[in-house]
Amino acid sequence: MVMIIMFIRKKHFVAALRCIVLMFMFLWIPLATAAGHAGSNLNDQTEGPAVDGIQAAGGRGVNVMPAENNTFVMEFPAGTGRPAALFSFKKTDIEDRLGLALDVKNTGLQPVRVYADLNEDTMNRGCVTVAPGMTETLYVLARRAKFAAGDAEKFSGMHGIPGGKMSACSGLSAPIRANKLKVFVVAGAQPASIQTGNIRPFGSSKIPDLSGFYPFIDKYGQYKHKTWPGKILSDTDFKTSMECEDADMAKHPGPEGLNQYGGWAAGPKLKSTGHFRTEKYNGKWWLVDPAGNLFWSNGVDCVTYPGRKNIQGRESYFEDPLPDGNFLLRNLQTKYGSDWFLISMKRNLRRFKSWGLNTAGAWSAAEFTGRQWFPYTVCLSSGLSPQNGPGAQKWEDNLRNVMKKAGQSLNNDPWCIGFFVDNEINTSKDPEWFELYYRKVNALAREFLPDKLYLGSRLDYHNWPDETPARHEIVRRAAKYCDIISFNFYKLTVEDVVLPEGIDKPVIVGEFHMGALDRGLFHTGLRGVIDQNHRAEAYRYYVTTALKNPAIIGAHWFQLYDQPATGRPDGENYQIGFLDGCDTPYPETISAVREIGYKLYSIRMDGANACPGR
Repeated sequence: MVMIIMFIRKKHFVAALRCIVLMFMFLWIPLATAAGHAGSNLNDQTEGPAVDGIQAAGGRGVNVMPAENNTFVMEFPAGTGRPAALFSFKKTDIEDRLGLALDVKNTGLQPVRVYADLNEDTMNRGCVTVAPGMTETLYVLARRAKFAAGDAEKFSGMHGIPGGKMSACSGLSAPIRANKLKVFVVAGAQPASIQTGNIRPFGSSKIPDLSGFYPFIDKYGQYKHKTWPGKILSDTDFKTSMECEDADMAKHPGPEGLNQYGGWAAGPKLKSTGHFRTEKYNGKWWLVDPAGNLFWSNGVDCVTYPGRKNIQGRESYFEDPLPDGNFLLRNLQTKYGSDWFLISMKRNLRRFKSWGLNTAGAWSAAEFTGRQWFPYTVCLSSGLSPQNGPGAQKWEDNLRNVMKKAGQSLNNDPWCIGFFVDNEINTSKDPEWFELYYRKVNALAREFLPDKLYLGSRLDYHNWPDETPARHEIVRRAAKYCDIISFNFYKLTVEDVVLPEGIDKPVIVGEFHMGALDRGLFHTGLRGVIDQNHRAEAYRYYVTTALKNPAIIGAHWFQLYDQPATGRPDGENYQIGFLDGCDTPYPETISAVREIGYKLYSIRMDGANACPGR
């Protein structure tokens, strides 16, 4: 409050008012819940009409019974797996809608987490948590495989476009006609019972009226035609935002009871080796830090700044087009001055400690990871290609050079947890190919990086464990040669993650995220939620289920900053950052990050392997 009074005395009334708002967001924002998503700041909250001709069929022990007012009672058994029911209905045109919604009432005695897949596409999935006796709305956002030609021409190089249409590598065929909704839970120790109904389209994804629309990106790289909490409106707002965040971090200096690595100093003391290692302790896999303390890797990827963007041919999009299209870097320079790089990196270090994070994940800047500030992982590239793989001498020679160079800088650094080699390999689907690949990488890892953990190749098996037998076999091969098996799990929970029978290895999540459309960006990322409160709840649930899973020893959010509103070079323009493109934290998400980070080890040590509330 002293800071606010000083502003007012100096008659900086507008700045003071903004600081009050920002301080409220950072310091007093309540813990997010899944309730009230219908009140999000989407441009169009139109819902309905309800779909026609609903038929329902249960599977895997799910009972589905018709009830009053065209609703259905669903009873899910206890146990394992994902018991589900399939609702089929008359084809409904949702090409210009955001997706489908349905009402869910919890008629059971415990909170229940309910999921739904649009047209049985697992990447078009929504979720909601419902307390006993309560009714909530479950929203499923639609992603299409590609845009209509006219939309693509108006907004080239963008996976999400103004209005709400989103494209994805795995998406629905356009024009989208919804005719199925698969509703399921992850089975737990108790049965669950819900009542569902009122399946209907919601929102609008029509592109806006383009008369006077261009340019639609302002001088800070933000969407011009919308406002939201924390939007930068002038250069002076950077100072106001920074001062308010300083007050927030002073109030939250970080969790207690940790050592310099972020390990659990107040917990059990194990063997110290001077490097990170793994150990199974009391039935759960853990990392052990160099000092011998238990460590769970709670991290964020890409602690760095993006490179050059392509604006050629798209100059009309921008109010103030930059030659390199990199608005984030200009914003950082405006905010921090000529020494912006070091100042912002130090600020990020302070942020991570305040937020309760303890790891810089893959693709983080060497200027950050090389200072012995913070534990980190690295991602190396072996140079894989369809013509150059583990059977080729050229590939093996390149890998040897990569590993030798990495060993010179990483092997004696106690802050380095370990290394991934390659990311989301899709060169082959053959388990025998992977056997040779992992064996050769492992041999060179032991030669050049014997003191560092080999973290695998970040398998992109987002529907695990419901994957093909070949993918299960590939995981078996990874388990033979990797110290830790890594997955990029773009899921909404990891409570259902189990390894193939007979495999007992630690697992690390290399990537996950969720995003929404209510803060000026045009795509949610690979997992979408309805607004920032729902995003915070989804983060909290995901990491809590990871901590409860005895195999998982860490999870890294992808990524630190949002992607550019008009897209990185491959078109991705996702709202997936802890920080936006003006270097402002998302307070709802950060509240959830802190909630988990400050009680990380107490959650992990809780003996029950169950999801929250189940």
